[in-house]
Amino acid sequence: ASPRLCHTGGQPAIATTSGTNSTDNTAGMVYLAEIHVPNNISATGVAIFNGTAVAGNGKVMLYDSAGTRVAISATTAMSGTTAYQLIAFTGGPIAVVGPATYFIGAIYDTTTHDLRGHAVGSFATGTDAGNTYATDSTFATVALPTTFTADLGPIASLY
Repeated sequence: ASPRLCHTGGQPAIATTSGTNSTDNTAGMVYLAEIHVPNNISATGVAIFNGTAVAGNGKVMLYDSAGTRVAISATTAMSGTTAYQLIAFTGGPIAVVGPATYFIGAIYDTTTHDLRGHAVGSFATGTDAGNTYATDSTFATVALPTTFTADLGPIASLY
């Protein structure tokens, strides 16, 4: 099966205007959205849908259903407005065991990068605060959201 068919909330971006462009990112915030993996797959990284202003650097993570990080990317320069950006996990592809629920997380080193978030849904989205971008250990585990909060969950897919 293809990891490219695993989208946060089961909903990919279908147009450059999909979701909500959030211009008020918070330093130290991990933005989270639930993703269902229907069977075992190999994932290279996360394709994250950027907003209308792209700035600074970002990292993407994959968390299991307990909030434990199972993969992280290196610091990556953000690029491509209202487009998917492919960000690879460090260490190469990972084996993702399914069927299972995971969460995609994103954190940025600047508040001027726009997150493109899901505006509607019936899946869990939210944030985990109090992290330090440059210190990966501060977000090795996160408190996972249990309800949907509009505009906080990144539109993203595995690849």
